[in-house]
Amino acid sequence: MRLAKNALIIALTVLTLVFTVSAQTIRSKDDPRNTAPTVGTGGPMGGPTGLFTIYDGQTLRRGEYTFSIAYSNFDRDPGNVDITEVPVSFQIGLSDNLELFFNTDAYRGIKVNSPQVLSSFYLPNSQLLSGGTLRVPAAIVLAPQGSTTTAFTNTAIFRPIGAPFVQFPFSGGNAGQFGITAPFNAGNVFGFGNGNTVTLGPASGSGASANFPGIGSVYGSILPGVVLSTQTLLNVNGAPAGTAPVVYSLAPSYLPDAPFINRIYGQSAFSTFTAGAKWRITC
Repeated sequence: MRLAKNALIIALTVLTLVFTVSAQTIRSKDDPRNTAPTVGTGGPMGGPTGLFTIYDGQTLRRGEYTFSIAYSNFDRDPGNVDITEVPVSFQIGLSDNLELFFNTDAYRGIKVNSPQVLSSFYLPNSQLLSGGTLRVPAAIVLAPQGSTTTAFTNTAIFRPIGAPFVQFPFSGGNAGQFGITAPFNAGNVFGFGNGNTVTLGPASGSGASANFPGIGSVYGSILPGVVLSTQTLLNVNGAPAGTAPVVYSLAPSYLPDAPFINRIYGQSAFSTFTAGAKWRITC
């Protein structure tokens, strides 16, 4: 029994070595078959020859070239985003060991089916339908900050629906009243002084950790937290007295493929390019 097991192990080892050698065999110059280009859509960019989206160790022979065009449609979350791409690629062999490649997206279309869950639609230059009217949606933002420290310095605050529409780059724009009404004054609440307009920004810090008062999240970045549901507040007489968030997030929610998209549909052409070389060191 032990002898049989040893024989089986030796046989499997020999077969493994045979297949390994076979897999490393380089194509003959008389072999008419060309390797295929990689597409790369929906993930890492394509470029050199390989198999679908995986690069391999083979290269085109001298003078050989390949050209490809593909169509791909895939979905991304959050936002239930539908993305369509048409990648185009070209590869050419400069020698039997050196291959150059070039890849670009001839077309890219993005359709956002659930914009209310993406922070980019909550920026001051964005609007969503509410009650049949386009308005700047409610959000959770870093409190605006004037020249003096207040009780809300560096804290998250609710920005009610209907804030002023402000074009990019936002800084210096009107931040609105944040639901504050007389006898209270929004300027005093946020350190801007009595009767002064509360403004957005400016940014403090740098990189991904930069803070954007009145615009971005309390955790940093220019993207705010989203508010999915609110409730109406009532005063002691039972009359409406503002709104409060019910379902919300302090941290931003964004699509890595397009973190700042704030339109339901967008398209581009030849906006990405990948170029490079592949060198085969085996004979």
